[in-house]
Amino acid sequence: MYSTFLNWIKGLTTLAIVLVSLYFFYQYREDFYLIAKVSPTIFIVLLLLVILSIIINGNKLRNITQSFSIELRLKEWVGLAFISSSLNGVVYKSGSMITSNYLKRKYGFPYTSFIGALGADHFMVVLINASVGFGISIYAMTAYPEIFPLTCWFLVVGIALLYLIINPVNVSRTEKRFLDALSRVTITLNDIFKNKKLFKKLFLNNSILVFLTGLRLFIACKAIGVDFELLHCYLYTTVWAFVRLIPILQSDIGSRELATGFLSEILGSGFKQGILATAVDRIFEMALALVGTTIFKNILFSSRHEPDNT
Repeated sequence: MYSTFLNWIKGLTTLAIVLVSLYFFYQYREDFYLIAKVSPTIFIVLLLLVILSIIINGNKLRNITQSFSIELRLKEWVGLAFISSSLNGVVYKSGSMITSNYLKRKYGFPYTSFIGALGADHFMVVLINASVGFGISIYAMTAYPEIFPLTCWFLVVGIALLYLIINPVNVSRTEKRFLDALSRVTITLNDIFKNKKLFKKLFLNNSILVFLTGLRLFIACKAIGVDFELLHCYLYTTVWAFVRLIPILQSDIGSRELATGFLSEILGSGFKQGILATAVDRIFEMALALVGTTIFKNILFSSRHEPDNT
């Protein structure tokens, strides 16, 4: 009963945010036509940045599976990255579930190990974003003291995550199914934190990803003539990582745009400009992810039961 009620709350909240964002998209629809006038150079650069971001996500998956003695082929880790990016962009974790099912069926990779690995990766993503966000907000706070609460949030989250990495949580094995699964998840998560080689690889990949995401938004701004400072773009994209953590949302469609809009208003760039720039970045990301999904879906899932030759 409680689970059903919670799902209804999540669904209604997500729907409300999507509808609000669609209202603003409609209000600003004329500005989206500026995309048609974007220079070929900016268009190509934005495409390459989006593709590179997706491929880096795939490389993280390759590094994780390698640590479990699973060698994914190029078409697998690239294809799964495109599919996961496409589906996760609509509903949280839906793409990750497809990836998990694929790895389980083809390689026998346990769901709990995948969830633990995913958790460790998310820990790292949020920690890096919190660190970058804290550094930028400290600098920006001299001109915009209104972001002091955001600065404190970055600091608190960063310290909390560092503490959990240094002092990992352990859940004892038990006969109860849920607690036993949770125990196996935490074991995998802690093993990844202790695996220095894998930790360094994931940290490097995630750092590059954070760099590319901020740069991507900056280029998206240029595509429609929005004048955002580069550091402000990185502040906006670090906030995106936290929007995904809001428990009552099933998707960040609309919430990412609204968060950027409100923050850009505080920083003096304008609410509309924040929404437009973020929406353009999403359009490019979703379009390319969908194209990649169309290409790789048949390649991967039509040959799922073929023997692996790697």
